Amino acid sequence: MRDSRLFNCCTDDAAPDWSLFDAIETGGCTTETNPSTGDSWTNGGIDDDEAQFWTVYARLREGGCEAIADCASRVEVDAVADELSRLSGLPIV
Repeated sequence: MRDSRLFNCCTDDAAPDWSLFDAIETGGCTTETNPSTGDSWTNGGIDDDEAQFWTVYARLREGGCEAIADCASRVEVDAVADELSRLSGLPIV
């Protein structure tokens, strides 16, 4: 897979420092926009049947997570997560 597909949420489409993370996970997302300001934000933790897109996250050892790649479908996010797990040596949880 191309780096731009695997790391499209990362600076310069480059792999992060995997030593900062202990696992990979995926989740459904939606984007909302405030009509009066035009500001938009992403909501995570969305069920597959309501998701507009999916994200692969890496769980930070210190807590929290970092978005690694956004994907258009559940099939794509699962394939990207598998490839990132293989590259990083991190389990998918």
